[in-house]
Formats: sequence, C-alpha cells, structure tokens
Amino acid sequence: MGRYGERMAGGQSRALWLRNGVADGWAFLGPGLKALILWPGSSGLKPTAPSGPAPSGPAPSGTATSGPATSGRTGCVCGVRSLCAGAAIAIGAWANLTAGAQTGFQALLEQGFDLHRQARFSEAIPVLERARKLEPADYFANLLLGIDLLRVGKAADAVPRLKLAARVKPAEEFPEDYLGEAEATLGDEALAAEAFEEAVARGHDSEEAITAWAGFALERFREIGEQLRSSDAGLAMARRLEKDAVAPALETSQAKGCAAAIPALERKLALKSAHFDAETAYRLSICYAVEAGAAAGKLQAGGEDQAAVHRLRGDVLLRLKGDAAAAEGEYRQGLALHANDPELLERLAEAELSAGDPEGAKQSAQAALALDPHRRAALHTLAELAMSDRDYARALPYLRQLAAEAPGDRADQVQLGRALAQTGEPAEALKWLEPALKAGYPDEKGALHALEAGALRKLGRDAEADAAAAEARRLSDAFQARSTHEGASDGH
Repeated sequence: MGRYGERMAGGQSRALWLRNGVADGWAFLGPGLKALILWPGSSGLKPTAPSGPAPSGPAPSGTATSGPATSGRTGCVCGVRSLCAGAAIAIGAWANLTAGAQTGFQALLEQGFDLHRQARFSEAIPVLERARKLEPADYFANLLLGIDLLRVGKAADAVPRLKLAARVKPAEEFPEDYLGEAEATLGDEALAAEAFEEAVARGHDSEEAITAWAGFALERFREIGEQLRSSDAGLAMARRLEKDAVAPALETSQAKGCAAAIPALERKLALKSAHFDAETAYRLSICYAVEAGAAAGKLQAGGEDQAAVHRLRGDVLLRLKGDAAAAEGEYRQGLALHANDPELLERLAEAELSAGDPEGAKQSAQAALALDPHRRAALHTLAELAMSDRDYARALPYLRQLAAEAPGDRADQVQLGRALAQTGEPAEALKWLEPALKAGYPDEKGALHALEAGALRKLGRDAEADAAAAEARRLSDAFQARSTHEGASDGH
C-alpha cells in the first residue's frame, strides 16, 4: 500500500480535500506527495498510451488493481513530469477507498480523472468542464482541465485554468510547471521562463521542477542557435556561442544574475523580432546554458529518477555540445529503464537524425507518436525527414498539426507555407508565408520571397508577385555581395 493509502486509511475526511482545497486537507496530502509523483520508483498511478490498458494505482489493503503500470508518460516537451500531477493522483487513490453517495461534483471529478490517467484527454475535458462549472475555483478541476487542454493542443484555453489553479494553491509547483509549457507553446517565451522559474521556487528545487526548467532552457538554446545560424550576421555569433556555452569561464562572470535576467532578455529579443538582435540572442543563450548546466548538476547529485538524469545528460550533449552520438547513448540508457517513454523516444529520434541515421530517427519518432500523438519534437523530426526527401505531401500532416498546436511558432508556419507552395496550394501557402515575412522572419537569401512571388503569380496577383520577386532578387544580390566581400577579405 502506498503512502497515500496508509494516511487516508487513517480516517481523514474525503470531502475535506476533494472539495474547495481546505488548508488542513491540503496539508494532510502534502507529506506523501513526492512518493506518488516521482518517476520512476513511484507507487503512484502511471499513465498509459491512449490505446493501452488501464494503469494500476496505489491500492489500499483489500483493494484489487487492474492493468499493468507502464512508463508511457505523456509529459511536456520541456521536461520531466508525470502525466498526473500529485493532487490529481490523490483523487484516484482516494476514490478506491470507499463506495457510497457522492456529490455530483465529486463524481464528475473522479470520472474526469479516470479518463485523464488513461490519456483519454478529449473525453476527459467535457467531464472536467462540467465539474468546474459546479466548483469554479476548485484546484483539482482547474489543474486537470488545464493539463488536458494542453495535451490536445489547446494551449490558449489551458492558460486561464492553470493560472487559476496557481492562484488557488500558491505553494504548489504543478500549475506553474504546466503553465510554462503552455506559454512556450503559444510563443511567449518570457512568460514561459517566469512560470518555470516560479515552479522551481515553489517546489524548493524539486526534481520535477528542475528538470522541466532545464529542458525548457536547452530547447530555447537550440532554437536561438538556429535563428542565429539563419542569417549571415548571426552566424559569427552562433560560432562564438558554440565555444562559449561549454567553456569553464561560463560559470563565473557571465553566469551572475542569469535566472533573473532571462525574462527581460526574452522580452527584448521579442521586441526586436523584425531585426534579429544577435547580441541579445547571444546573452540569452549563454544564460540558458548556465541555467541548464546548474540544473543538470543538481539533478545528477540528488535525482531519484535515473532515466531523467540520462535524458538531461543527453539534452546537454545534443543541445550544448553538438555530440549526437554521445547523446544517443544517454537516451538509450534512459530507455533501458523506461522502454515506453515518448519523451525519451522523441529525443532519441533527434539524436539519430543529427548522427545521420534517418531510418532510425523515423522509427523512434513514430514510436513516440504512437504513445503520445502530440509530441512536438517527434512531429518535427518526421516533417524534417519528409521535407529533406522533397516529399512535401508526406510532410503536410505533421506541419499542419505543429502549426495548429503552436500558433506562435513562425518557423513551423513558414515550413507549412513552403510545403503547401510545393504541393500546388498557393492560396493556403500565402496564408502562412505572408504574415511571417511581414513580421520579419529571416530570409537572407531571398528564397522565401521567391516562393511567395510564385504563389502570388499562380493566383493572378501579378503586381504583388513582381514586388515579391524584386525583393527576392535584392536579398539574393545583397547576400552574394557580402559573401564575395568576405571571401576576398579572407584571402588577404
């Protein structure tokens, strides 16, 4: 019997903690929380893939369990979290203890949780919404609803639910952790960073909060590096970043005040999105490298989840050091502990792709999506493989899903526009290309403007096509002139 079962068998009132989040009831839950949410080695409920068997839970004496516990976690792209937040797990554990009359709210909450833990998120949402209407300020109802909305790609709808849960329980890390994921999905990196940092503070450096923050930091390091490498001006800064991010001196002068500086730097970078600020991007990337390194050190020193340690080591090797082969080894060690972890599988796919194994990358990404169809990194890997094969029709389903689930991601929108233009859909291609280019999306060689010109011409918008083609030529000529000048300079 798990620690929750032992305490609940002691006679604590079920309604005390299921309703309204009474302080005494929450304090009662507190001591056993980590025992149920830590992964692995937890006696708590473990989520399954949507088509899998029902997971087992912490069973009180005399209570039967059904279905094998699995490690098919449906977690966040940014880090390690059990699908079920600790409070939600307590709902399921407590529901097994007694039978009898329940209020409508309690019955709905337990039904919603049961669907949630089976990863049947779309079915859980209307049930949890009905529960929330009965108890609008209930912590559990808002938290579960926010998580499930996030899992089905409705990040904007998840945000108010998670914010309310965070206000109701200002000492709990879970709402802020998932809120960070939601804000990142929506493209507001400053708010995402603030939420992840708040989760670390609330969790007092808990393993889950530290790992989620490190995962977000490493992902942002990768994204900013890609932005830098997309422009001629940023390329030199990107090379400097690759050296400095792993230098021992990083932990001294450059590291001071990084955690506090990150949200402000993100806002500064966003304000200058039309003219990419390479210096701010460099400083921000250095800070993310510092924070990820510090988090990795804390996790390695005291982490109970060794699969999470391997995942974070792999992320550092892949994102910071560019060592795909070593990263692949770390991810495989993690999978040896959790064979059906979709987050590890999608990371493995990234490493395999970087290491030049496209078939392995395809298989790993598909395995991740079979467990969780919303894994963004796995979708990116499959889209990239299709685009590199010039199989644009194959890439479209992945790119459509990515663009729909992360409306703030310009890179996904541009890739979708490219694929649509190549498959004879000029009108829809322009829907994605034009806003991105107007917002200043990098097009240093003019290729995207040329694509835009072609789509406009197919629609009979010749004057606009001529203007786009002229801009494409201007950008291309300017790039060639810079390249020629730099080549002549290097020769002297």
